[in-house]
Amino acid sequence: MSPAAKKWIKFVLRWGIAVAGIYIVLSNISLRDRVLAVNVSDNPYPREVRLQLSAPDEILPETRLDYIENSGGSVLGRDLVYRPDRKTLKLTDGTTMYLLGLDLTADPKSPQVRRLLVAASNDRGSGESPRWVLPSDVDGGFVLKVPSPLVDRGIRTMFAQAQTRYLWIAIGIFPVVFLLTALRWQRLLKAIEVQLPFRRIFALNMVGCFYNSFMPGSTGGDVLKAWYIAKQTPHRTRAVMSVIIDRIIGLVALVILGGSMATFQWLTATDAHDPATRKCMQVSLGSMAILGACAVGLAVFYSGRLRRWTGLGFLLRRLPMQTQVGKALETMELYRHRPGLIVAALLLTFPVHGTVVVSAMMCGMAFSLPLEWWYYFVAVPVIVLSGSIPISPQGAGVMEFFAIVLTRSRGVTIGEAFALTMCIRLVQILWNLTGGAFVMFGGFHSPSEKEQAALTEEEPAQTTAG
Repeated sequence: MSPAAKKWIKFVLRWGIAVAGIYIVLSNISLRDRVLAVNVSDNPYPREVRLQLSAPDEILPETRLDYIENSGGSVLGRDLVYRPDRKTLKLTDGTTMYLLGLDLTADPKSPQVRRLLVAASNDRGSGESPRWVLPSDVDGGFVLKVPSPLVDRGIRTMFAQAQTRYLWIAIGIFPVVFLLTALRWQRLLKAIEVQLPFRRIFALNMVGCFYNSFMPGSTGGDVLKAWYIAKQTPHRTRAVMSVIIDRIIGLVALVILGGSMATFQWLTATDAHDPATRKCMQVSLGSMAILGACAVGLAVFYSGRLRRWTGLGFLLRRLPMQTQVGKALETMELYRHRPGLIVAALLLTFPVHGTVVVSAMMCGMAFSLPLEWWYYFVAVPVIVLSGSIPISPQGAGVMEFFAIVLTRSRGVTIGEAFALTMCIRLVQILWNLTGGAFVMFGGFHSPSEKEQAALTEEEPAQTTAG
């Protein structure tokens, strides 16, 4: 297969996934508030309608809400139903019914089911009217899995009613991330005998962040960081490896943070069947599997005997560009003999991710999302981690998918999950763009293919960093 064909296949796969994710999100959100109501156009089956104006904070049975479908109309508060959390259920008499809507108590923290609207057919034209049943009429009882709000707030409403002070806090604390990541990178460079002043490292870090705003994933700017740091020292491979190790440490710390919070909530939960508890269990087990794989990988890599038994040594000897492979292995040995600096870099990463999570929490609080503070430390690391996958710019479509999956069990709508991810992304992009000043005034242009290929040239034989 020609290089051009491979390039086009990667392009189609990347943007196909991104477009599919974006389409799923956009097709399930609305600018206007939406409600599920019965008796719309005298039809007893529930129907979703978009409201002309934002829904009031308190909806009473006599509250009149105007909608825009079919040239407009209105419904009363007593006609509204909550969205079902499953398609069908089985009654105590053995019949299987379609679940069309729910009547819940008004408690936003722990709503209880009062009645269930069911029908034998999901066809509005069947001629059969839905009927209300009690939770005790359901075989085995009825336990609400995923609560939903009575009003699915539109994007326009959420941003119009957002508490801006929380958004300003989310924006204001984010620069801490850039200072700490630059300091972490300096530690990693020091471990491999590459000495550079902090101001230069900070500038290169900001350049990489600037290009992250436009390149696939949230790690695309690492290519630019690697290229420019390699120009600062004769130890080119070491410099490039520092960028890779820096990213790996960041991802490992992200897994540790999210996994630890998920494990704590899983082990201390009182209800093992709660959807959030099950999601925490999944995140916990996945995190432990990733960390276990990393530990095994390091053990194999640094053990000559295991490297021979597993065939890793054979594979490394068959890789192309053996000069660079040898220097990369030499860099890994340098890191092995400086564990203190590696641990320091890892510890510096936790306040980095903590800042990102708190910033996201402030965004969620601005939109009054129904999430507990601790759940942000479970969900946001996974959402941010998904954005690191180099598929689309800033993980478009990918982050939204994971946000929806991780937050819907807490009653967060697709529109609210979309607003959360957009805020996480926009806060980061806003500060990433400040790196454009370093690009403009520092001459940090994007390297050509020929310039990138120059990194593969053999390094000068020097023993000290310049």
